[in-house]
Amino acid sequence: MKFLGEYNYYAVCVPVYKDEMIFEVRSPFVVQPLEVSFPGGKIEEGESPYDAALRELKEETNLDGIRKIADIEPIVTPFNTVIFSYIVQVDNFDLKINEAEVMEVFKVPVEFFAAPFKKSVVDVVLQPPDDFPYELIPNGKSYPWRKGRYEVLFYKWGDYIIWGITARIAKRAYEILKK
Repeated sequence: MKFLGEYNYYAVCVPVYKDEMIFEVRSPFVVQPLEVSFPGGKIEEGESPYDAALRELKEETNLDGIRKIADIEPIVTPFNTVIFSYIVQVDNFDLKINEAEVMEVFKVPVEFFAAPFKKSVVDVVLQPPDDFPYELIPNGKSYPWRKGRYEVLFYKWGDYIIWGITARIAKRAYEILKK
């Protein structure tokens, strides 16, 4: 599925092993280093989102014995990114992490995501550049641009902070698995 406009497309797996979600701490060598995330990455040309999610799970953890449980609705972020997420059952926890991408792996019980530790909101505001052609739109520089609000969830598991998009995906995975 493609969206009208310029977007980057990513896919992630929410691996579940014995009623626990598996998370990664990203290595210092990748974008967003030391962040907690699910296994995932950019969808390659000609690859389906689900195939990309599985490829990334295998590349980052070497986990196998995987069965899809459910699709999670795609997330369209304010930063031109679309993320496809899939809940997958993992039959074993015999992993071998790819240290170039993953620093460590940990598990959190699915039930933990019933309620976040904290919530916050970020305002999303359009800021046209200095050379924006205001003369071409009604009200010029006084145009009433819309403002969005973006909810950010936080979960605290020991020393780990699971937040942002990863927290949003974990919360939705909990809701789907609870049904």
